[in-house]
Parts: sequence; C-alpha cells; structure tokens
Amino acid sequence: MWRAFANGVVWCGLALALWAQQERYAAAFLEIPLGARALGMGTAFTAVATDGTAFYWNPAGVGLLQEALLSGMYSAQYGSPTSPLAHFFFTGVVLPVSGLRVGVNWERFTVPDLRRYPDLTRVLSPQEREELVRRAEQGEFIPNADDAVWLTLARLIVLPIDFGWMRFTVPLELPVGVNVRLLRQRIAQHSASGIGLDVGLLLRVNLKDITFDERWPRLALGVSIRDIGQTRILWTTQRPHMVPSSVRWGIALTQPLEFWNLEATLAYDREGRYGGSSHYGLEVLYRRSFALRVGMHSRALTLGAGVDAGMLIADYAFLAETQEQLGNVHRLALSIRIAQLLQRLQ
Repeated sequence: MWRAFANGVVWCGLALALWAQQERYAAAFLEIPLGARALGMGTAFTAVATDGTAFYWNPAGVGLLQEALLSGMYSAQYGSPTSPLAHFFFTGVVLPVSGLRVGVNWERFTVPDLRRYPDLTRVLSPQEREELVRRAEQGEFIPNADDAVWLTLARLIVLPIDFGWMRFTVPLELPVGVNVRLLRQRIAQHSASGIGLDVGLLLRVNLKDITFDERWPRLALGVSIRDIGQTRILWTTQRPHMVPSSVRWGIALTQPLEFWNLEATLAYDREGRYGGSSHYGLEVLYRRSFALRVGMHSRALTLGAGVDAGMLIADYAFLAETQEQLGNVHRLALSIRIAQLLQRLQ
C-alpha cells in the first residue's frame, strides 16, 4: 500500500514536471541536498564546503581542497534503506592543475520501478478501477532518470591584509569558483536538456591572528549564486522549463578546543529560492579523525557521523521524516585521497 501510494506521488510529480511550461520546480532533483557531511549538518554548508561535495554547495570551496580527491555518495530516498522508492547518488573527482582546482562530478536520481498506470478518472465502477489497477501492477515500467554533470573551476586567493599601524599582516583566504552544469532528464519517451551556470565566493580568516588570542575562532562567510540568468531546460515536447536564479549565503565559526583535542564548527545558511529557508548545523571533530553532527534542514532533524582514516573518509547522515519530507533518508558517502591510494598501490 505504501509503495503504491508513493509511486503515485512520484508519478504525479514527474508528470507535472514534464507538462508544466513555466512551473515552479523545474529540475527539482537538483534541490535534493548532496553529500552526507552536509546533510548531517542540516545542509548549513555554504561557508563550510571543504569536501568532495563543495561544488554543489559553493564552488569556491573546491579551491580549498589541497589534494586530489575521489568522492561518491549513495542515498536511499523515500522508504527503507533496503527497499527505497528512489535512488540518488553522485561520483566525481577534484584535481589540482597549475594552481587551480578542477572538478568533474556526476549525479543521478532515478525511480527504478515506476509503472505506467491507467487513467481512472472516467471509470465509475469501483470494481473496474480495482481491476485496472491490478492489471497495471503487471504492466510496463517507465524509464526515467535525472542526470547532472558538474564541471568546476576554482582558485584559492590569499590576500595579506596589512595592519600597518600595528606592524603585522593577516592572511585572508578568498577562494572563488564557477560551475558549468549540464542537465539531462528523461521520462518515458520524452527527454530534456539544459546548461546552467553557478558562481561562488568564500572568505575565511582566523580571528586569533588579529586578536593574538588562541581562544578566538576561524570565521568563514560564503555566498553561492546558482542558475545565473536562469537555466532553460528544453523538452522534446518543445515546452521550455525555466529554473530561476537563487542566492544562498552562510556563515560558520570553527573553534579549536585543544584541551580536549576537539574542534567545533557552528554554521548557519539561508536559502533564498522558493520563499526561502533557514538551515543550522553543528559538527564536533575529535582528533581530526572522528566527527559527530546534528542540524536542522528547514524543519527536519538531521544527524551524522564521520571517520577520517587517512586514505579513506567515510560519512553517514540521517534525515528524519516530516510533513514535507516523504520518509526517512539514510545516506553514505566515501572519499579517497588519490595520492595516498597511489602510494599504497606502489
């Protein structure tokens, strides 16, 4: 009963996305938050983005990655982890190239057992409706997939801010980044494609360098502008969809607690798209190896944990079911430091 209802919900959503010309939620799969670390922190990640999913939250964060990184994620969407209604995953790589950081990432959202159901609006008899639905359970599957390929270019700029009257300088980290996003969607015999453009900016400074007090945190400010000038998605039905531009900004404070070998990051994000939403996150890192996370994604509770084992980084996140969120979400993400992997293989 649950899967039949959920299938109907997803089918209605996909159908509306296909036939509405200027609908509000074009390419809605891109609104599903990417990554496990970010989700564990309530998706308050615009000013924190320093892992393999940085391209999604703020392309400028890719400029802070100092080494080649291979990343991937799988998420069981809408249902139990063993039998989800939909599958959501990404994989990609970030490489340092001549002072720049270049990223190539691919994400996909798909419903594996979406069936074609008959139109029951003109069937008056409950018995006839029941029979049609029963037959549809044995009917054909509808092929569907939403794909996005992200090409990212980022650079870290370090500006020495000279406090001449106090005879010292403070390094100001100012990474910048840009995404070119290639979209491809398919449902049944119809498909669509489009190209989007994002830009991002980060500013990070250690306040202890200004105050000369080790107790002061690192401050990070981030802003990401997605779908600059709107993103036009053209279906084979010749009906264009428009993804509106949006701005997301965030602030984060990272406080070392050396006495306990801890580092705590408190973050806040504000998403401006579709009326706006606020996001809150907290990460506590022990010995730079073990992390616990908690957050609020809009009004949904999120939890997460992570382990950094040197060559391998593993993260898990949980998103609780709410009135807006259909079913709990369980998510696993892995990243591999390519240089250490190559050393192991030699």
